[in-house]
Amino acid sequence: MKNFSKKIIAFSFLSLLVISLASCQENVNLNEVYFQKNQLITSSFGGLGVEWGAYEDTNKISNEAWLRTLDHVKRLKPAKIRLMINYDWFCMNFDNKDNDDPNDDTWTYNFSNKWMLNTIEILTFCQENNIEVAFGAWNVIGQMEDDVWGMMEDVTSDPRWAKITGDVLDYLVHKKGFSCIRYFVNSNEPNYLGIQGYSKNYNNTYEKWEQGVRNVRKTLDDLGLNDIGIVGGDTTGFTGSIEYLTNISKNIPTLVGDYGVHLYVSNYYIDTGQLEGQIKEIYKLVQENDPRLGKEIQANVWEAGLVDGKNITTDSNALIATYNYGLRMADYTMQCVLAGMNSIVYWDLDDAMHFMYQVDGSVHPKEWGMFSSLSAVPASKQELRPWYHSSVLLTNLFRSNNYVYSTLTNNVELDNTFRSLATVSKDKKEGGLIAVNRGIYPVSKTFAIEEKIIDADEIYLYMYNERSLKLGEDGYVVPNQVISGSLNKKITLEIPANTLVVMSTKRL
Repeated sequence: MKNFSKKIIAFSFLSLLVISLASCQENVNLNEVYFQKNQLITSSFGGLGVEWGAYEDTNKISNEAWLRTLDHVKRLKPAKIRLMINYDWFCMNFDNKDNDDPNDDTWTYNFSNKWMLNTIEILTFCQENNIEVAFGAWNVIGQMEDDVWGMMEDVTSDPRWAKITGDVLDYLVHKKGFSCIRYFVNSNEPNYLGIQGYSKNYNNTYEKWEQGVRNVRKTLDDLGLNDIGIVGGDTTGFTGSIEYLTNISKNIPTLVGDYGVHLYVSNYYIDTGQLEGQIKEIYKLVQENDPRLGKEIQANVWEAGLVDGKNITTDSNALIATYNYGLRMADYTMQCVLAGMNSIVYWDLDDAMHFMYQVDGSVHPKEWGMFSSLSAVPASKQELRPWYHSSVLLTNLFRSNNYVYSTLTNNVELDNTFRSLATVSKDKKEGGLIAVNRGIYPVSKTFAIEEKIIDADEIYLYMYNERSLKLGEDGYVVPNQVISGSLNKKITLEIPANTLVVMSTKRL
């Protein structure tokens, strides 16, 4: 057995033992978390990301706060973002030519206002930092009162929707050069109809949405925007997603760029490990119709969040500042990956992006973010929330195109309180693993990755819980320990209750 030195920092809860890797036993030993090559989940992971949409009112953000936001995104290092806008912001001078044929309608665009300038700022950052963008519009143009467009009956099947989409993307991709736009979102959550008289989407059906996809796909192809895939669904909830994804996989599988969903999940399904099984059921239904799933086409979560703690009136979550929110989002991420999801995009980055407009005229920020860049809110809300730090660890470790491995210990029937994943870069020079102990007692686990990680002789260990998270002087997460050793050797850790552990061959 090869011995090597260890740099040890004392922790009352942590013990480390490093010994050589031995072959795995046939029977599952829940204390031996071995990532074997034959437990490969994917050889080309899509990466993790965050919703970073155009800001509804940039006047509420100081220049200092904006620069701080860019620093936070740079540290987060998302592989993907979802950037949503409103077409109402840009379309003006509508003229229906005094007839009912929408194909005769004309309008102009204002691409120099504050909303487009902010959109371009975000896209510029993404272009410069190699971040893939899913770009889309929340819903069709028009007002609930005194509407002149008349798009709410046909919604995205209205031919003007495809025309506007083509014009906007042609401007952003061909004229401005934003090749980072890789997906188009054909309206937000098309299966959610809302309340009649308050929702632009109230008259929508799957059939109308599908026709909209057909129209947009043809328009984009005619403009030479063939590389932009249309998100296949962008639906919310399990029932609505099953309806849309089943129909997409039967009717238009080659017209979409992925199978995309929004999943806001209760704590119960995450804590018991049942989320993985729920997603697998949908995945299997789609795969039966489209066997390309998991190969030529992938499934992604484009809005990922927790429903417990949600205030319906303000569309905010009261639990986002808790450590448990970050722990559950890490567990959520792992269960999604185990179920076959190729990318997970968190909802969301910044409270300052979206607002809830009440009937009484009051306006409230939708507080779901990792922080708030609003100048008017208390300093405590402007601070980075714990789930930003847990997300930084995951997004920096599980990079695009990485190999991702499971382990035989990921068996909810044997133990629904512990999950773990490992990842190795394509060039085999970097790697790491994550594990969550959702139980009420500490557990001792021995980890090892079979896939060789080249010349990696240091392990950066991070612990995420309310007692152990360590931040540097700049306010960003730093390792709890640095250990001389290899993840290809056995490493035994005692993991406290309710804790996320991350080990990496590089500093995250």
